[in-house]
Amino acid sequence: MIPIFKLPLSLYRLRLGWLLGRRFMELTHVGRHTSKVRRTVLAVLRFDENTREICAVSAWKGSDWYFNIQASPALQVQTGFVHYVPVQRTLSPEEITSAFMEYRRQHPLFSRMICRIPGWKWNSTYDEFLVLAHTLHGVAFTPK
Repeated sequence: MIPIFKLPLSLYRLRLGWLLGRRFMELTHVGRHTSKVRRTVLAVLRFDENTREICAVSAWKGSDWYFNIQASPALQVQTGFVHYVPVQRTLSPEEITSAFMEYRRQHPLFSRMICRIPGWKWNSTYDEFLVLAHTLHGVAFTPK
């Protein structure tokens, strides 16, 4: 039996990641210590239909995927049927905060489940989200 937290990665490995829609993304990157190609499935905080920009946040300061893409840029991203070689940029705390607020508005049920990020209460105010955002790493990916 596949543990529930490994289900998204298993679906992407079976080329069925599109079943998850645009709520998740697969990030292909290179390990900074091993130089091996790694694939990580992340929750998508925001997806822009027009620019195809995908925003994701590292919920913990020590996320390997984040440090890996700082050492060597991401090789590919995929969400739904959209996949591309990305250009990446770091999100400001204000951008992370706005994305959290927008995500909560668009996905009220799902956001209640992922609000287990340390410090995030579902009913946080903008200022409370901003304090949290200063402790997180956010990245926006756009097509090259």
